Amino acid sequence: MNTIKQITLSQKRFIIESEESSLKLKYTQDGERYIIDISSMNLFEATKTAILCSTYCFLHNFEKKLCWLVKDEATRKAISILRLRNMEQFVKDAQIQKSAVFA
Repeated sequence: MNTIKQITLSQKRFIIESEESSLKLKYTQDGERYIIDISSMNLFEATKTAILCSTYCFLHNFEKKLCWLVKDEATRKAISILRLRNMEQFVKDAQIQKSAVFA
């Protein structure tokens, strides 16, 4: 992924447009945050995507937090290094299990 030109939300898709490509990710809205699923990405791609998008959204004053669903704890820790106020990250399986307990 190159420099991000624009991020848009359309039909349950979080669309990241860069200079050479476009990436469409599934997302849901939960109150004051967008929950974006990047659990299918490897550690490097997920970290790069989350950090670039969160930085872009921070600089462009997005009104909601970005919550990244990742596939494992190593990816969650790698993303959390940046510590931007506008993002959170959760391991996808842990989030599903937590939801099942409350149901």
